[in-house]
Amino acid sequence: MAVKHIFPNTLGCNGIDGNRRHAEATEQAQAAWDRTLAANARNEREADARRRSINTPDEVASRGCVFAKSCTLPYGTINYISPGGAIPTDPVSQYGEFALLGGRETDAQGNIPLKKISGSVPSSLGTLLLGGIATGTAGGVSCGGLCTAGAVASGPTTGVAAGTLAGVVALLWPSSVGDSSLYTEEQLQTLKEGRTRVRLHVEQQADGTLKGYGYNTQKRRDWEMIPVVQFVAQGSRQVADLGDGVTLIWTPAADPSNTLGIPALESAPKAPQIWIYPPTEQADNIIVSPIYPDAYNDFILVFPADSGVQPLYIVVSARHSTGAVTGQGQDVSGIWLAGAGAGLGSPIPTRIADQLRGQTFKHFDDFRAALWTAIGNDPELLSQFNATNQGWLAKGNSPFAPKAERNGRNGRYEIHHIEHIQHGGAIYDIDNLCVATPKRHVEIHKEGRQAS
Repeated sequence: MAVKHIFPNTLGCNGIDGNRRHAEATEQAQAAWDRTLAANARNEREADARRRSINTPDEVASRGCVFAKSCTLPYGTINYISPGGAIPTDPVSQYGEFALLGGRETDAQGNIPLKKISGSVPSSLGTLLLGGIATGTAGGVSCGGLCTAGAVASGPTTGVAAGTLAGVVALLWPSSVGDSSLYTEEQLQTLKEGRTRVRLHVEQQADGTLKGYGYNTQKRRDWEMIPVVQFVAQGSRQVADLGDGVTLIWTPAADPSNTLGIPALESAPKAPQIWIYPPTEQADNIIVSPIYPDAYNDFILVFPADSGVQPLYIVVSARHSTGAVTGQGQDVSGIWLAGAGAGLGSPIPTRIADQLRGQTFKHFDDFRAALWTAIGNDPELLSQFNATNQGWLAKGNSPFAPKAERNGRNGRYEIHHIEHIQHGGAIYDIDNLCVATPKRHVEIHKEGRQAS
């Protein structure tokens, strides 16, 4: 660009050519502006490339997809980001459409027809039966993990005591359709495990009321992966194997436009208000004796590709079955929990097993409280804990592990099932239980995933 002379073509009194000085300054300014434009163009090209790569399904998968997340997060984002690392407590509705199903009786084949307790279920879903849960036997009903008290045999239409549910199932459909950070149905059809940012627990308590809560898995990587289960055709029905002999049987609606869908459960218990908590000590105190996600029987359920039914999250509360304590425990010496941070953890002492053996518990959290109470009542074992932990034991709560053996904010010792419940492990068998530090518990499950 030609630079117009604004000074006479003579040297000034100080010997400086004004026109030349002006021309040089103008050229320098133009060069700086050109560099700015080039940098902006380069930045835009790089940003476009990043956006294109994020929209590539394979790249999304490698960066981390989830099945369900809070709808308050922006599209493409699966984690909360805040200066203090805080995760809010949200109602379950922030994570998707929630429904609660249950049943009290079995059909002639021993399956439990599921009926609606709360929530919204698409009428096009058809019918759902829970199999492998309640089967009439000569001695009564074997509830495979879901009956509480009062199950009785009465021929082909086995029932349970009034108010008692033979089966409880919670369903969740993700709310953020089209979000690039959510798995596509095609991806789920090829996966054996998938990541979810929410895991739920629902149980019927001894008084017949329902208790429910959930955890956000962002800060617990050992909690975020769950099995992906596909339906398999068996005649006119589709069957999903949920492990431990439990199945979900789906019969599609013959005419989705002319069906009433899943009927309401008569005299259903009141549905609990479910909140999703971060994994913190404060949340545990609010929940009171929580059961943690590594013990849940939950799955991502994928329907046949041509069904028109979207994949959903399902949890079956099989862990809280009525059962009697068995097992012998092991003789221990020295500091009992000294080995809780290695191997499979520390075994249950024989003298504690002797106290609990034969006792019947309706819920695993009742058993856990009894176990820690028994530990607290043993003078030798109690002396191995500091005053704070002795106070927790007196309340039937798990004590805190040393800080070096904690996993983030999860600081309490955990009871680990050596053979997982969903793989057939006995719930109340003392010899199938050990106590591990939170840090070691995470490592055990990580090693198990790598081995499989």
